[in-house]
Amino acid sequence: MKRTDGFLLKKINQVPYLLPVGQRIAEQRRGMKLNETGEQIWNLIPSAENRNELLALLADYYEIPLENKDMLEKDMDSFLDQLAAWGMLEEPPLAPPSSGADMKIGGLALHISAPKELIPSEFIPFCNGEAQSPDMTIEILSSTGLSASSAGGLLRIQSEDLLVCEQEQEYRILFPQSPQLQECILQKDGTFARFYVIPPYREPLLSDLFHAIRLVFLYMAGKHGRLAIHSASLYYRERAWLFAAPSGTGKSTHTNLWNQYFHTPVLNGDLNLISCENETPMIHGIPWCGTSGIFDASSYPLGGIVLLKQSTTNLCWDPAEDEQTLLVLQRSISPAWTDEMLDENLRIATAITGSCYVTRLLCNREREAAEYMKACIDDHLRQIGDI
Repeated sequence: MKRTDGFLLKKINQVPYLLPVGQRIAEQRRGMKLNETGEQIWNLIPSAENRNELLALLADYYEIPLENKDMLEKDMDSFLDQLAAWGMLEEPPLAPPSSGADMKIGGLALHISAPKELIPSEFIPFCNGEAQSPDMTIEILSSTGLSASSAGGLLRIQSEDLLVCEQEQEYRILFPQSPQLQECILQKDGTFARFYVIPPYREPLLSDLFHAIRLVFLYMAGKHGRLAIHSASLYYRERAWLFAAPSGTGKSTHTNLWNQYFHTPVLNGDLNLISCENETPMIHGIPWCGTSGIFDASSYPLGGIVLLKQSTTNLCWDPAEDEQTLLVLQRSISPAWTDEMLDENLRIATAITGSCYVTRLLCNREREAAEYMKACIDDHLRQIGDI
């Protein structure tokens, strides 16, 4: 454990502050106002190898018996966590753990190598506890908290939330809106990703990490012929049916109407992963489901995709084949950072729309919309001889 270079203890009108100097100013690092205890902890850090040693020094300074140290330890840990989050404290990074969690998501084997407290709880239903050859390994390591420098390479994506730079053998991914999620290194073949995170290991870091893992998982899934569609899904007549639309259009409302009146289980409230091998489209359970909280860990045959649009009336029709593929592709959130990735997404979307029922639905938010769409699906199944 050591103080990060580039921060100095100064007093302004006898009030202690940690102020950035040199490169830290160029990085637009903030200063921190300290109380008397914070000042003492900062001064004692060079004399301690770890938090336990620092606690003993602090208890000795304040003449507090170690058996009565609980409140002192809580205050010390809170201050050190803040220092680490602000990049003012470096603690030894975690060595790559020899164990972690094995899981199967979307029909793909994933191994997450990380301390238990850094593995999002949403993955628990997908953990199988079986050692297997993973399609992807993800390492999560603690970082020193130093600011990530310019990624370098070819800039592929830049937004408020995400920066992706392509290098020779890997992508480097930065998350500007997540101060504790420092960066990710993603191998181009999709078999390995490493995240660097800054303590403390609690919210909002865990939520940010869960969604960042989705990004690299979907990259890997694309290498295995899978496409993620922003959609809600339900189970009807031994098949999964997707209802895709932009946010706020009413896909969750529509699937909830089915669930309410026809007792059809909702499989995922926001996102579905689709594959199409040997002209057999399937959807695969994933833990990412938006704010719905509804997901399923199993895989199901895909019956069809319904592309929703709000209206005051209910009307269903089948678009031309090229339009079907385009509409499905427009609802995809799978990464398309390069020409090759877009081509692969287009290939998968074309295979999916060529192998299942795809229709356009104008609908309102009433029970009659679900009844109308259910009748359309039943008519389709009669035409192909499945009912």
